[in-house]
Amino acid sequence: MKAPVLAAAFILVISLGTGNVLAQTGQTLCQSLEATSSLEFRKSSGVGPRGTSRAQTPDFAEDEGGNAAALNDIGVDHVNGHNVARNLTAAFNCFFISARQSQMEAQFNLGIMYATGRGVKQNYQTAAAWFKKAADQGDTEAQYILGAMCESGCGFQQNYASAVKWYLLAAAKWYLPAQEGLARIYSAGLAIPPTPVEALRWHHLASVHPPAEAAYLLGMEYNKGKGMAPDKVAAAVWLRVAATQGHVAAAFHLGALYDIRTVISSNPAEAIKWYLFAATNGHAQAQYALGVLYSAPGTDVKDLVQAYAWLDYAARQGVEHAEEKRDSLEKEMTRPQFYAAQRLKRDMLQIKGILPRQAP
Repeated sequence: MKAPVLAAAFILVISLGTGNVLAQTGQTLCQSLEATSSLEFRKSSGVGPRGTSRAQTPDFAEDEGGNAAALNDIGVDHVNGHNVARNLTAAFNCFFISARQSQMEAQFNLGIMYATGRGVKQNYQTAAAWFKKAADQGDTEAQYILGAMCESGCGFQQNYASAVKWYLLAAAKWYLPAQEGLARIYSAGLAIPPTPVEALRWHHLASVHPPAEAAYLLGMEYNKGKGMAPDKVAAAVWLRVAATQGHVAAAFHLGALYDIRTVISSNPAEAIKWYLFAATNGHAQAQYALGVLYSAPGTDVKDLVQAYAWLDYAARQGVEHAEEKRDSLEKEMTRPQFYAAQRLKRDMLQIKGILPRQAP
């Protein structure tokens, strides 16, 4: 148990240390778009079983394209070789006809083809144009990709204000990479918030506080609705700006925004990431929250050994209910789990600052 916990903490510190570094250059981003396997061709939403399709042929005339959504699905089948021979040219034809009928997923798929050079000559500008058509229809991933392309100058002239515009649209739907993009730009001072009220407030706080503290204060104002309407997305962005600069309290509150108790933005893995950073730096409430999250039933992150250990550290710092919660876990734990938790507690003492005199 020792290695995973300490390694996770070490990796997290390394990632936080690079959090405010600017994104890749335009050429590097373009190359990563070309090489990435994370861009997946998508079938149309809400159109029948995905495993079914019409008779498939690469010879289409636009006037006989029929259902644009079904045609897009045929294109995806041609890409994947599903129920038909793999044929990227046929896939491109399907996507193109469907996209010209304003099928959002087909527009996105064309963006992938032009960005990666699959089935067509690579052209980042044309890829950006098709991603924009999908983004204008509300496609979240396309909005994020446009933001990244604007930020890095891939397919567009580098423009941080435009990157912020597209990132905001995706971030509002809790698309995590877009929130990371906004935090990266704000941290580096490459653009200001687009709304005058937010920009003025940020300018004021940054003029009287260190950058991380200013971002934390602004994030908490949005989180609690202090002096402005509550905005959890804006809170997440600004708390991330602070947390990536090592602000412990910001990391705790950022983790709370992704906890399983938050229905809209629930992301247990992201919550654990930020709770872990705060907890290993001695934040008592983060230690308790981490223990509760690890002990939550019906989740992929349930780990009674970790839960017991973190609740024990929270109890040592006097967090209310931590001792009671820790002791109740013993009834669920096997004997090997209990002994593993005891060993883990000892191993965790190697993490400097895990038990400060007073939690931040």
